[in-house]
Amino acid sequence: MDLDPERFATPPARASQIRSLLDRAHRDLEALGDLTHDERVSLRGDLERIDDFLTSPEAPYKGARGLALFCSSQVNLFEVLQLPRSTEARVVIGATPFVEPLVAGLQSRRWLVALVSRREGRVLEGPADGLQEGAHLEDFVHGQHDQGGWSQPNYERSIEKDTEDHLRRVADAVNRLWRTERFHRLAVGGPPEIVPRFEAHLAGDVRPNLIAERVAVDLSSASEEQIRRAVAKLVAEDERHTERDALDRLEAGIGSGGRGAGGPYDTVVALNEHRVEVLMLEPGLDIRGFRCPTCGLLALESDGHCPADGSEMKEFDHLTETVVEAALAQGAEVMVVHHCPDLGPLQGIGAILRF
Repeated sequence: MDLDPERFATPPARASQIRSLLDRAHRDLEALGDLTHDERVSLRGDLERIDDFLTSPEAPYKGARGLALFCSSQVNLFEVLQLPRSTEARVVIGATPFVEPLVAGLQSRRWLVALVSRREGRVLEGPADGLQEGAHLEDFVHGQHDQGGWSQPNYERSIEKDTEDHLRRVADAVNRLWRTERFHRLAVGGPPEIVPRFEAHLAGDVRPNLIAERVAVDLSSASEEQIRRAVAKLVAEDERHTERDALDRLEAGIGSGGRGAGGPYDTVVALNEHRVEVLMLEPGLDIRGFRCPTCGLLALESDGHCPADGSEMKEFDHLTETVVEAALAQGAEVMVVHHCPDLGPLQGIGAILRF
């Protein structure tokens, strides 16, 4: 399901999408001619269960940009995943889970964002476009000379101690969250004279995950939406760096005739040999091919039978889903390249190889 908040924020809009998807699923089911009676009855029951769940208060729409639901009573499977990014609404009836739409979600990094000033600290967490406030800390720091009889040097030292204690408290909150939750990046924002003092209190295992750029917002007045927009700029740049590094590795591997495969043919060969470390794809890649249902061998062309075991090869018309399944099955990382055009000359697909 697509849960883009601009289109599907209200129950009526979601209900319309649910009805459209389920109507399509029923049509697809009745059009399938190679099902036994028991399989058809089982699938009809699955669709009823999905309908009941998606129209109930239990459906986890809050905070999600998309929803993936896998259901099969034959293997006692019912699993619902919230997706951090909007996705195309669709129904797939098949013998294996349709996982290609989950790839973007798997790539989406979880961020920890700390904003600090002398008196205040805000800690937000989650995917970049769905940050939620995790902690809001305010500490008393002397702001005016209200301690009669104190010397100015003593008073200034008191202010600095209060500030340091406050920054330590915020850093402790960040350190605890980093260790108890799963995050990929840490971003910090605040006055330039305060941020280095705050970073000095971050734990040694947290600091290496800190990005160099600062979140450019005014802590005293910034809304969560303003913070999300500021972080989104850093996220896009971070994604570009990550893609650029991987594409440079791919280019070097192809150029040396070593640990790189470019184009559909060479990438499929590497997947069949279980040599893929990182599978790289352009969005919307769509190439036809074949797969052996017995051993999983992939091929772009076939005479009808698997060269490995003689089984009948099954044609597929969506290469992305098939190669993603094959890559995940061998423990490879899957990267959809959004910011760089380098895969264009390779027909939208390549792989960094283990050996």
